[in-house]
Amino acid sequence: MADRTLSDDERARMATPLWEQARAAYGDGRADDGDRLLDAAVLQWSALKDYSINWITSLLTFIGEELGEEAVERALRKTGDEFVRPRRDTGTDWGSLPASARAKVIARAMVSNMGEVEVDEDDEKITLSFRCGSGGKLIDDGRYEGEHAYLTLRERAGRTLMRDELPVYCAHCSVNNEIQPVEWGDAPTSIEYPPERKGEPCVHHVYKDLADIPDEAYDRIGKPRPPVT
Repeated sequence: MADRTLSDDERARMATPLWEQARAAYGDGRADDGDRLLDAAVLQWSALKDYSINWITSLLTFIGEELGEEAVERALRKTGDEFVRPRRDTGTDWGSLPASARAKVIARAMVSNMGEVEVDEDDEKITLSFRCGSGGKLIDDGRYEGEHAYLTLRERAGRTLMRDELPVYCAHCSVNNEIQPVEWGDAPTSIEYPPERKGEPCVHHVYKDLADIPDEAYDRIGKPRPPVT
């Protein structure tokens, strides 16, 4: 029998997630080891997140370059219908939730995605300004520039929020978070203003009263304002 190259401890560590190793270290009173392992787990998650985001954007770029920008929207709509809508179907209409609850859900998701957020509020709305850990990070990292640039959508349509340009990854925000929810008879998740250049935040407006959402927000996605219920 060949000599084993892995010790029992090494095999156990390979089979145990870093956060569980951190939990065990804290339980044993080894706080420094716990902190080190927790930091390592965060770095590991961040690397996997970046891998997945680039994978998604590469696929969307291929779809757009091979089949056209409308095909990108069709692909995102499939994701919306088969994945996003079931997650949204909690038994409570999104628009019926207080703006504070809607804002907390959005902020939690974005911060969990390695983003940063500044929160502001006025009488009309809550404003969330994100340093986005996904689409915004791709822009800041220059992934839409150079020899192997990801696709920038250039056809003015609802999927581009009627802009002349929109980075392809950001189109899931317009399609899945605004266009489709309105088509499903609900409110947009929020009214989003993706960054247009490096260093800009992704700004979300969460209106306290849905009736205060401006007409422009619906015009730019090519949808009529839903009737007030």
